[in-house]
Amino acid sequence: MDRLEAQIDLFHRALELPAAERRAFVETECVDDPSLAERVIRLVEAHEEASDGDSAADRPAFVSAREPDSIGPYELVERIGEGGMGVVYLAEQREPIRRQVAIKLIRADLASQEVVARFDAERQALALMNHRGIAKIFDAGVLDGRPYFVMERIDGRTITEHCEESGLGVDERLRLFREVCLAVQHAHEKGVIHRDIKPSNVLVADEDGAPTAKVIDFGIAKFTEADDELQTEAGALVGTPAYMSPEQAGASPGAVDTRSDTYLLGVLLYELLTDARPFDKRITSETDRAELIRTIREDEPPAPSTRVEEAEAKRLRGDLDWIVLKALEKDPARRYDSPSAFADDVERHLEGEPVLAAPPSTAYRFAKFVRRRRR
Repeated sequence: MDRLEAQIDLFHRALELPAAERRAFVETECVDDPSLAERVIRLVEAHEEASDGDSAADRPAFVSAREPDSIGPYELVERIGEGGMGVVYLAEQREPIRRQVAIKLIRADLASQEVVARFDAERQALALMNHRGIAKIFDAGVLDGRPYFVMERIDGRTITEHCEESGLGVDERLRLFREVCLAVQHAHEKGVIHRDIKPSNVLVADEDGAPTAKVIDFGIAKFTEADDELQTEAGALVGTPAYMSPEQAGASPGAVDTRSDTYLLGVLLYELLTDARPFDKRITSETDRAELIRTIREDEPPAPSTRVEEAEAKRLRGDLDWIVLKALEKDPARRYDSPSAFADDVERHLEGEPVLAAPPSTAYRFAKFVRRRRR
């Protein structure tokens, strides 16, 4: 695993822990690499400073003491996000048109050749795509040696928050999920594997009077035809532990292909249907690396219908259990071969047609036939 990916991965894993436990966790993980531990701890501290709302003057010296007021024709309004590589600002574009945008600017303390290459890869990935379900990129440039790109501002909630707060039923959640599948399919057709699909990276915003799912954050995306320096070495853990595929959990670089995103989509659908993740009870902040890898690569997830109350279980039992578990197969060859195939099976279920994930029994197909023609 290259140092950049190790740094980003460890940073995100540390943020999942209570603040008091983060330093000890990083030091334990990097016992053989003190310099990596130091960089990650500094990132964590910077994140905590920013989250506490401290003034720029009070931040550690390694973080730029002065945030820009503007970038070209864009006037910065406020900081709205921060990740392992960049800071995201809400900005007002003044010319040639007036609109609100989001600007992602590489962190001043991370402007190394490696980070710039990864940051540029995300920018290139977004520039390749043109789909209503993926945040659009409008512009790009460099500010005082720090690359940035300007993208569509998405004023929305995470997909799980939207479903919960809007009181969406199962069918409505499935239709929204299909949009996510088709957006990821578009990325695959452009040669980009997301590798970090999860609720916080799928926002739902109002567009033309209807809720629209938008996939964001291609920060650890992988190109199907990528340069060697952006590939992941064997044994690397790249992604969010609770959502990563078995191939991401320490497999060789070549094993991670578009079907890994199909697995991640399966985890997302599992959560949309049950308000839980497949291995919630077995993957916690205290799970060590070896046990984490073993759980993801070996343990079978329980059927979604077993994770909800009986009244809800009746709706999930059968088609939806089969669909989700097919996406979560350990062997990529047994999963849906693409997000669009996954979306198609969801659509078949919604239309009352036999789904491909179902056991091919005559009784099952006959029951579907009768149900569609009940009237």
